[in-house]
Amino acid sequence: MKISKRLAPLLEEGLIDEVIGQLMSGKEATVYVVRSGESTRCAKVYKDAKQRSFR
Repeated sequence: MKISKRLAPLLEEGLIDEVIGQLMSGKEATVYVVRSGESTRCAKVYKDAKQRSFR
């Protein structure tokens, strides 16, 4: 599974403990399921404006 490098700072800072997997990917963002402590949460990573597939 390809994990966005934009999640790396969150892992390094300890804001999230683990990336469980990718939930969905759309035109402007990808949503990942992550673990933070005992909670399971979602992290939304927006694509760079140059890589978005709409005009």
